[in-house]
Amino acid sequence: MAIEQPDFANWTEEGFATRADEICEYFHSFDWLGRLPGPRHETYLELAVRAERTIEKPTEASRNQIAEAVCWARDEGTSWERIAELLGTSAAEAQQRYESPDVLSHASSTTDATRMLSDTPDRTVAT
Repeated sequence: MAIEQPDFANWTEEGFATRADEICEYFHSFDWLGRLPGPRHETYLELAVRAERTIEKPTEASRNQIAEAVCWARDEGTSWERIAELLGTSAAEAQQRYESPDVLSHASSTTDATRMLSDTPDRTVAT
């Protein structure tokens, strides 16, 4: 069942902050990653980070979104250096924060978004 797109254009900054879960749910439900160039797992991580930066205070849903994206990126062989670049941190800090089995197992159990997205091929653009 498709989730109706929220009317983001009419939201205030407060609206974004108070409706983070709705944004994350919409983020998970729409297959717009398939329309973007580049490896899906890196795009997913980059967009999860950007989505969290639009809200005033990170939520459990936004933190889980990023942890899930890191887990998927690592499963696809993305280096800690690249993950750190997408997160805007150092490789050591990213690895320390996200390498824990507790973080990764929780992230992989929160949603099935990465399984849905990984079932379709990357649309990597040749350079």
